[in-house]
Amino acid sequence: MRNQLSYNFFSFLIFFCLIPFYSIVYGQGKNVVLPVKLLKTNTNKPLVFYITGDGGWNDFSNQFISGLNKNGYSIIGLDSKKYFWIKKTPNQFADDVKPLISQYLREWNKKEVIIIGYSFGADVSAFLPSNMNQAVTDKIKAMILLSPGYSTSYEVKLMDMLNSGGNSNGEKYKVYPELFRANFPVTCIFGSEDDSDFKLGLKENKNIHKIIIKGNHHYDDDIPLVLKTVLNAID
Repeated sequence: MRNQLSYNFFSFLIFFCLIPFYSIVYGQGKNVVLPVKLLKTNTNKPLVFYITGDGGWNDFSNQFISGLNKNGYSIIGLDSKKYFWIKKTPNQFADDVKPLISQYLREWNKKEVIIIGYSFGADVSAFLPSNMNQAVTDKIKAMILLSPGYSTSYEVKLMDMLNSGGNSNGEKYKVYPELFRANFPVTCIFGSEDDSDFKLGLKENKNIHKIIIKGNHHYDDDIPLVLKTVLNAID
């Protein structure tokens, strides 16, 4: 009996540790709960909507949005790990965040929004413009995709969190075709040591730009370099 209780407790502990926790939430219409961080400035620079990687608010994402904020950008930051722990669709994601973006464009008196996503967040970001209404898409100034892949499942998976790079074209939703729909600049930034197949396959055109900087999938955590590259693309 004691062994069984110990086993059950251990199993519960593992399960408990794997559950994503909602520490910062924001409620929108239809009783949707979104795990977001809000960082406001009083400048006339565009609003930034940032989507984390599947690791959520790790040091990379926290330091990155802090740096953007210090450079005068107001931020809405969405925790992918929490939001996409339950599978979503591109249309559902867009429906959930449209009211959020619209509200803070209005409340913070912003005329434009810049969409920035990292890794998993970059993949799902690519689908937002084609699934938003024109009132929002007309306000998109640019989109920055940090270490994107060819495709996404719209669901955070434990195995994907443990791996990065390699073949990224096996999921349902294909990122590349979405980039051609953009009528604004889309900048994809890759690390030179990232073994992403998308880095090699992505071709540039008048709206799609590819930048290679030193580092791996996390850019060797060189936040100043990432910030400098992103700011050069959006300022």
